[in-house]
Amino acid sequence: MPGRRAKPPRLWFREDDETWIILDRGRQIRTGCSRDDIDGAAKALETYIGERHTSTIGATDPNVLAIADVLTAYEISKRPKDTSDERAWAQHDLLLIRLLDLNNFFGDKTVSQLKAQLCRDFVDWSTGTANDNHRKAGIKPRNGTVSDQTARRRLEDLRAAVNAYHAEHTLTVVPKVTLPPKAEGRHRWLTRNEAARLLGATIGYVWDTEQETWKRSEDGELARRERWIIRRRYPAARFCLIGIYSARREETIRRTQWLPTTTHPWMNLDAMVYQGKGTLEQSTKKRRPPAKIASRLRPHLIRWRRIDQARSAELRASGVMRDGEQIRFVVNRLHDGQPLAGKIRSAWNGILEDAGLGDDVVRHSLRHTAATWLMQAGVDMWEAAGWLGMTVEQLEANYGHHHPDFQEEAAEAFGARR
Repeated sequence: MPGRRAKPPRLWFREDDETWIILDRGRQIRTGCSRDDIDGAAKALETYIGERHTSTIGATDPNVLAIADVLTAYEISKRPKDTSDERAWAQHDLLLIRLLDLNNFFGDKTVSQLKAQLCRDFVDWSTGTANDNHRKAGIKPRNGTVSDQTARRRLEDLRAAVNAYHAEHTLTVVPKVTLPPKAEGRHRWLTRNEAARLLGATIGYVWDTEQETWKRSEDGELARRERWIIRRRYPAARFCLIGIYSARREETIRRTQWLPTTTHPWMNLDAMVYQGKGTLEQSTKKRRPPAKIASRLRPHLIRWRRIDQARSAELRASGVMRDGEQIRFVVNRLHDGQPLAGKIRSAWNGILEDAGLGDDVVRHSLRHTAATWLMQAGVDMWEAAGWLGMTVEQLEANYGHHHPDFQEEAAEAFGARR
């Protein structure tokens, strides 16, 4: 009886050593790369494989073509051409993480083995679900389980990699990658009361869920969090206001700048237009059209701009900023004026707790809130869709039932006398 086929070289993060290593037939080859240096680890693996592995790239027979080579070819094709484009490289790093996850499971298999059951086995492996196929094959459980929707996203990358390879080399047979069912999107939106509570929590107030009012101290004054907590939430306060009154996605808000730029979204306060993307940025399916700035948001932006101009002078005087440098990003860190390093997480969780809201309210709920309020206000579908950056069909399907004219004629048709 033939033995089990050995797995190809692959990356593994060694927790005790806090470095990426290459696993190959029981051997551990150090890359010298830390947890954050994913790109360096991938290049080390690529170099190692190049020295020891006979590439199957170019093969058209799925029985010969290795899935690991398909993933490698896809990663190379997706590398940004502009080496200075930080956003593109950040997106590429996320892709690399997903491809490494795929390689850990599919790397020792050929394209001809891509069957529906294998895809289901990958989902079970990703989610930590008990699977007889894994037990028989001796496949170890994944380190850190993920949701089935995350596994679906990985399989979408695998499908894209196979299709990209087929477009280049024309496979004799193109396998179908089977995906788990797509979950229904969350459309949690905030009522006016909930939105007020959220914004109040960003500036330190605490909601009493039992009394249904803001908490007060013993002397009757409104209770507020400590000053350092309020200061820590300043960026989140700006984010929440912009999110509710612009309907922009989190990444767009975090990248928005004060001054005209070709590479980032920016606020045109002269024309009161939110430019959703720079002129040189590539368009994606997530539309970011120019939109008139909401009247409720305008005074806040003018005030923040004035504050940031004063802060820029203070930071230059203290040596934190160079001469002539100024705060560029609308949502920025308080101590140095630089953009946020990543998503708003811990501050957001604290704000939700103080606002008496559950974890079903996510940052994207602000966009759902804006869309819902537009429909409740009876705004024309075509104008609302253009402002939100979605099609009329998408707006009607997801938010149309909030419109006051929703199926009005159908509902009233039964009341008329004939």
